[in-house]
Amino acid sequence: MNETILDATCGGRSIWHRNNKDREDTLYIDSREEQPGFTGQNGRTYGIQPDQVQDFRDLPYEDETFKLVIFDPPHIVKENGMENLSGYVEKSYGALHAETWQHDLTKGFEELFRVLETGGTLVFKFADGHIDFQDVLDCAPIDPLVGTMTKRKDTETRWFVFQKTEEVQKA
Repeated sequence: MNETILDATCGGRSIWHRNNKDREDTLYIDSREEQPGFTGQNGRTYGIQPDQVQDFRDLPYEDETFKLVIFDPPHIVKENGMENLSGYVEKSYGALHAETWQHDLTKGFEELFRVLETGGTLVFKFADGHIDFQDVLDCAPIDPLVGTMTKRKDTETRWFVFQKTEEVQKA
């Protein structure tokens, strides 16, 4: 495997800058694959086409495989999680299961730090429309180095950057 970057929840690769949506050094994974236009919206060609279909909570990669990990999980919480998604946003970005979201994110962080090399960087993106940022950050094994901390409106998308240290490796 030649990839040094893992996008663990790539979706439609919408967070990637327009010239970086198909990098050779990046492995794009997601828990599902959907053909462009699957949302049923006229004129929208959003699709989910990962290199591999994988679950960010249980990855088949060896420890310390990647230098950089991108983690942009679903921000919506629903009683049935990914079942019966409706509307463009839910269909495009998915949903966390209301009963298991904390366990799922905690397991996801653990697994992503496992495949991240010591000294490597994990970039995390989340919107607080359904879950408070602090509740989400409590799922991570360490505090972020930097991140957006100022609240400007009712719902925001924030970015946080973590660095894997020796202490995280031993945990």
